[in-house]
Formats: sequence, structure tokens, C-alpha cells
Amino acid sequence: MRRHRIRGRAATTLALIAALSLVAAACGGEEEAPATTAAPATTAAPATTAAPATTEAAAMTLADVCPDPLVIQLDWEPESEHGGIYQLVGPGYEINNDAKSVRGPMVAGGEDTGIDIEVRIGGFAVGFQPVQSLLYQDQDIFMGFVRATEAMSTYADVPVVSVMATFEKSAFAIYWDPETYPNVNEIADLKDEGAIILLGRPDVFQDWWVAEGIMDESQMDLTDAPKPAAFIGAGGEVAEAGFATAEPYIYEVEVPEWGKPVKTQLIHDTGFEEYFQALGVRAADATDRADCLREVVPIIQQAHVDFLNNPDPTNQLILELVDVYDTGWIYTEGVADFAVSTMLELGIMGNGDNDTLGDFDMDRVVGLLAIIDQVTEADVSGLAPEDLVTNEFIDFSIGL
Repeated sequence: MRRHRIRGRAATTLALIAALSLVAAACGGEEEAPATTAAPATTAAPATTAAPATTEAAAMTLADVCPDPLVIQLDWEPESEHGGIYQLVGPGYEINNDAKSVRGPMVAGGEDTGIDIEVRIGGFAVGFQPVQSLLYQDQDIFMGFVRATEAMSTYADVPVVSVMATFEKSAFAIYWDPETYPNVNEIADLKDEGAIILLGRPDVFQDWWVAEGIMDESQMDLTDAPKPAAFIGAGGEVAEAGFATAEPYIYEVEVPEWGKPVKTQLIHDTGFEEYFQALGVRAADATDRADCLREVVPIIQQAHVDFLNNPDPTNQLILELVDVYDTGWIYTEGVADFAVSTMLELGIMGNGDNDTLGDFDMDRVVGLLAIIDQVTEADVSGLAPEDLVTNEFIDFSIGL
């Protein structure tokens, strides 16, 4: 069997305690139907209604107000879910295999903005540390991907403000064998079947599911069993947590030992409406670097629109980085195409309830704070949504 090292971004939580100790030392110095798993070719998004962001004005403006290079720290290996960030890397880029980063001219709509961008990967390369910790360990990092519920829990130690939601919905999902469980149409139905769910490790959404009666504690398998071997070895008797943008395609198309569709539902669609992969900055920089953020956030919004409309060139860069970095991460063109199609189909990346890509719904943030307060020991009583996220820099005219 060709062994896939399937994504483990969830493992960053396990590194958080150690990472926070490093930070301290440094500072001292409506529900959707579940998706099926066909493997479509890449699907282009509908034509955008917004004009391409930036032109020559940006070339002057960014050089005046933004760091050079502008460093963005990602939360995982190169993948299409990060395509809107890699879209910003222009021709003439250089790959640093030792640092696991790529640097090149930062472009907006194909135009040079006058500064460089450096994109760094997460995961194994950074010891699975969460980005909010890395932001405080390395002041060269300007912004990076954070998870809203983690940012809430760690705000007292590493305060981060998210300035753009690159995902409208988290891609995190549960999938199962529809042949074994023909009467299961959503995650909650697995409870009636008594199905074990391979969850990998503890997570706040699991505690909330148990509190809300969506899942029984007896269904939880937190053994971090290897993928895809554990799922296949169980012969369809278990469900599994993973990413709707990857594992369903991998299991059906790239793992012949399984070789058939699974059924999938986003965790988001159970009511746990996480902002995953939010683009965050150090809390002070939301004020101190506001001039830069005011210019650069709309550029990043438009880059996501441009990527979804024409993903192939940027996906080729992503595949090149996978090959050069050679970390053991297996990522194929088929998975890249499937990721884009699935993000569009399920609304993972795109507009929310309005015509804007990248803005935050404050009511959702209120709901997430309530969940953190309900099922964790973190004290979030003094936090307001505006402490954690902001739409100040969003251009509401930019969307799909």
C-alpha cells in the first residue's frame, strides 16, 4: 500500500503547552446534505463581481507601509486549501528547502506590489506548533493561520486578532462507509448505530458534541490510529475524522485497498461553526500596522477569488513545493483538484451569507466563545468578539 501521511493539523494543539512556555521565555527576553466523494476535475468558481484588487498604486503603497518581505506562516504543508496565499507569490520566486519557505515578488492581479512575500509552512517543519505561538516567537512573521477556538483559549498568553476568514467553513469533517451504514445521513445518526469514530486526539468540538447529545463518549476513539490503515482495517465498521477536501478522494481514488466512496459531513454543519484557517496578527499589530493591513487584506481577499477562478497555475506551485520540500507529505494533482472542487461545492472557501469573501460573522464568534466557556476550563469571560476578530480591513465589495 502506498502510505499517505494524511494531514495532522489537529496535532498542533498537543504542541501548544510546550510552545507557550517558549513564548513566555522569549517575551521575558442551515444544515447541508452530506457530500459524496466523486473525484471531479477542477471546477472554476463563478465569475467574480469585484474588480481585481490593486495595481500600480499598491506598488507604492505596500513598499511604504508594509514589511519587506511580508512573512506569512501557514499551519500545514503545501496544499490547495492555502491556494489564496500562494496566489500572491509572483514569478522569479526562490524556494528555501532548509527553511521550508518560498519567497518572491508579492503580486496582486499579476502586478508587483513593490515588496516580497515569504510563505512558510507549518506542521512537521515547526514541530506542529500553533501559529499564534510562532507569531510571538518570531517577530519577522507578520501574519499567519490561526484557529478561532484555539486563539480564544490562548488569548491571555498570546493575543491574536484575526483580520480575514480565508475559510467560510472549516474543512474538518467526519466520513463513513455508506454501505455499512446505509441509514446514516449525518454525523448524529452514527450515535444511533453505536459507531466508533476515530477522532485522533481530544478536541473542543468533541466535548461540545457530547454535551449536546450529538455523540456519546463511548463512541470516541482518541488513539491517534494511523491513516488510512485503521479505517480500512475496520472494514467500514468505524467512522473517521479528517478533511472533506482530501481524505474522501484519497481513500476512493488513491488507496486501492479501499477504493470506494465514503459519505461525508462537515463538522461545521453540526452547529460547531469554527473559523479554521483565519488569518491572524499579533493583537498590537492590528493597531500598530493598520496602514499595512488596510492595503494588504483586500489584496489577499482578491487573491483567494482569483485562485478559485483559475487554480491550476498556483496548484502547480503547490505541487512543486511538495516535491522540493520532500517532508514525506504526499499530495497529488488529483487531490489538489478535488480540494478546489470541494471547497466550492461545500462553501468551505467563498462568500458567506453576503457577497463578501473573508469577513467574520460576529454572531458566530459569540457562539464559539459560549462553547469555549461551556466545555473548557479557559476563562474567556473578559473577551468580546471584537478582541478576537475584526472586519475593519475587509473590502466588502470583493467576493465570488
